[in-house]
Amino acid sequence: MSKPSKPKEAYTAEVAYLESRISDIKAKIEIVEKRNRFVASFYTGFVRGFVIGMALSIVILMVILMAIQMY
Repeated sequence: MSKPSKPKEAYTAEVAYLESRISDIKAKIEIVEKRNRFVASFYTGFVRGFVIGMALSIVILMVILMAIQMY
């Protein structure tokens, strides 16, 4: 004998409201995660570029000072 199937439960207004709020919060969290990921990579690139620029500036300055000392 097969078991009788359970009747489908209807959502109450409160449950539907909570479910929609939870999905809305999840969507907002995903947007914030994407923004944070972009900002983190942007600042990482900014700092990396700054460090490379400073290192190259120091190397060029050292080469110029060494060239001046030779004369």
